[in-house]
Amino acid sequence: MHNFDGMKRRALTAAAVCGIVASATLFGAGTGSAAANAAPPGYSGPFLGDCKGHWVKTIPLPDGYGEIKVWKDPAGSGTYCAKTYDNREGDHNMEVRLRHYGWATWWNDTGVYSTYAGGIYVSQANSWCTFVDGWVVVSGTKHWVPETLVCED
Repeated sequence: MHNFDGMKRRALTAAAVCGIVASATLFGAGTGSAAANAAPPGYSGPFLGDCKGHWVKTIPLPDGYGEIKVWKDPAGSGTYCAKTYDNREGDHNMEVRLRHYGWATWWNDTGVYSTYAGGIYVSQANSWCTFVDGWVVVSGTKHWVPETLVCED
């Protein structure tokens, strides 16, 4: 009887592992770092689709390889949204990072995408600015915009 309980336990463990692997395969394990972890308080994303609010700033990447766009939605406590866009054919490794001016934590979306990384959000931003940076790797070269302060004008 004791041996049977051990076999039953191993079978249940194996079934649980297979279920997790099947779920990851079926629903996607995620390629971006932001997608793989829970966002810290005040941050969210990445989300597909348009950022809410109005456009605030476009920051070109060096050598014309893309750009970072930032929007702000003043509703509620105010929310900034950012995306890094690639303007070359094919899939590329890219990242967008965002940080509330008064906070130490950055939030990011990193992965291999065909159009953009993000959108990622930081909230509680009325009367505040945000820091943003990002990059796109094309043919082994990283085209990067360093940390830039963005404020709604």
